[in-house]
Amino acid sequence: MKLKDRLNDLLSEDELNLLVRAYDVVGDIAIIIIPPELEKKEKIIGDTILEIRKNIKVVAKRHGNYGGEFRTIPLKIIAGENRKETEYKEHGVRFFLNPEKVYFSVRSSNERKRLASCVKPGEDVLIMFSGIGVFPLVIAKNSPAREIVGIEKNQVAHAYAMKSLKSNKKIKNVTFFEGDVVAIMPTLSRKFDRIAMPLPKTGEMYLELALSCLKKGGWLHFYDFQKEGAFNDSIEKIKIACQKTSRALIQSKVLISGHSAPKTYRICVDAHIS
Repeated sequence: MKLKDRLNDLLSEDELNLLVRAYDVVGDIAIIIIPPELEKKEKIIGDTILEIRKNIKVVAKRHGNYGGEFRTIPLKIIAGENRKETEYKEHGVRFFLNPEKVYFSVRSSNERKRLASCVKPGEDVLIMFSGIGVFPLVIAKNSPAREIVGIEKNQVAHAYAMKSLKSNKKIKNVTFFEGDVVAIMPTLSRKFDRIAMPLPKTGEMYLELALSCLKKGGWLHFYDFQKEGAFNDSIEKIKIACQKTSRALIQSKVLISGHSAPKTYRICVDAHIS
């Protein structure tokens, strides 16, 4: 039964019209939005979700906006068990995380699988801003990559990545580094066949750094927030970085990987670089 139908006798018609029916599920935690007008009914809403979704053990509401260096969001538990850590499974891989302490988007699952499908046999792949390790581990499980390296500055996210790597015992070709990409990447003393930059808000600041570690003929996956009709502006950012580093853009393709705001999208530019 749908959430609104179950709440029919518990909320007024006006309250039902305010209800945000869609919510994210991360492992066994439901993360919902409660409008201010419904705060007095949040416990009823949370308990109802637990009733209709037996796989959910915790219901938490967004208690603020994404913010801070690591784009985290405060959560308040309104029903179920008193915890915020969970186990999440995606494309054959187990992950551990606390969605309040690390940035994670369950809605990018298809994009992570798409990126894995791009990887060719024997490639070395670098994931900048690798978070809890979801991109590297999904690629390792679902591609013929030779080696995948992830770099993450958030100590909590890095710790979860290491825990998940240890839990997925069959994955042997992933290495995680904790620290700032600016400090870590020059110490690697190597280049990669493919580099992904899943940091759409400020990723353009690191384009030249990414190109310095990309092999000639390699692929760059640059994520950006862009308004409808302005996708070419993101391609232009790559061209400018190429000019500054004596590289050249051979070809590019833009794919929409999610929404950010009305008429604003999270996009990925797949760029072939010489």
